[in-house]
Amino acid sequence: MKARIALFTANVQGGILQLTVQLYKTLVEEGYDVKVVMPYEIHDTDISLIAKTDLIQYHKEKKVIDQSPYKKIAGRINNIQPEFIWYMDDSVICSNVGMFLKGEIKQLLTLHDAGTHHPTNNRSLRMVLLEKYTEFINRRFYKRVDKFVLMSPESVVTFGNLYPHYKEKAVMITLGAHLPDANEIKPVEMNAESDYLLFFGRIDKYKGIGNLLKVYQDISDKALPLVIAGGGNFTEEEKSLINQCNNLTVINRYIDDGEMKWLLHHMTAAVLPYIEATQSGIIPLAYLFGKPVVVSNVAGLTQFVVNGKTGIICSTQNEWKNALIEMTSETARAFEKEILEYYSKNMDWNANVRGMLEKIEGEK
Repeated sequence: MKARIALFTANVQGGILQLTVQLYKTLVEEGYDVKVVMPYEIHDTDISLIAKTDLIQYHKEKKVIDQSPYKKIAGRINNIQPEFIWYMDDSVICSNVGMFLKGEIKQLLTLHDAGTHHPTNNRSLRMVLLEKYTEFINRRFYKRVDKFVLMSPESVVTFGNLYPHYKEKAVMITLGAHLPDANEIKPVEMNAESDYLLFFGRIDKYKGIGNLLKVYQDISDKALPLVIAGGGNFTEEEKSLINQCNNLTVINRYIDDGEMKWLLHHMTAAVLPYIEATQSGIIPLAYLFGKPVVVSNVAGLTQFVVNGKTGIICSTQNEWKNALIEMTSETARAFEKEILEYYSKNMDWNANVRGMLEKIEGEK
């Protein structure tokens, strides 16, 4: 048996939990002794793949002055004596727990956005205060982190520019597809059985949905139907554009795991009109199903797209219009062989996890 690794998350639903389950599965296959530490409050995610003997759960509490909940969680982790703790996200709970772990436990922190904050429609005073508090805690916690885990080359560059004094602690693992173990369920809002373009994910400012809608309203009669699926808040401009678009289905709510699988499986292509990104979990999911992507010319996306082979990269509105019109089911099928080969070569979880941990363990 290889080293004991504790995977830690403070999330209660969504993609981070799917990532946690995927990494548990991969690490067990690679021969590691894996424990998973996660909240009791988890919902809408199947964690049955995790053996009960490997699962440690806690009640999620966010405290500022009272540090006792974090000490208690850290004490339980200290008792199982892992060689590594790998945080799946960079929430303030992770940082607070990490401050109370024994020094001999090596701490790996996953930074999904390389420590940056994307433009958002959901900025509030509470969010601003939480960011300030998190930054204060992280200034202390980051000194205890042994490795910062980034999930794309662009993230490594961004992190190095933002935190030059921690640059040498950065390691990379290419983000693969973390697909939930759930039966496919067709969302009730869907009329089409297949042959549609899909925007999937949380609705927010940096996702560029307004730009997509401006393009699509001019070509909706020439392109496949467009589906926008995900929770979050549209801007007033986006709401107006939605009302002006034909051939459009909007599912503005949290998408269950089974619904996500159905949408990805039956789509023709995924569209990512992002304004900025360090990487995207949608690209590997699309590739896993052999489906192409249409993306903005943003480095965080294009680093995983071979233009004309695994997808289409768009820099202007006209390029977006042409790409959406040209992305028929027949066109998408022509991409499939290249996509599956790219995924197998670059996004295999076992190979990528093995490579990262061998590098870390080789530095002992």
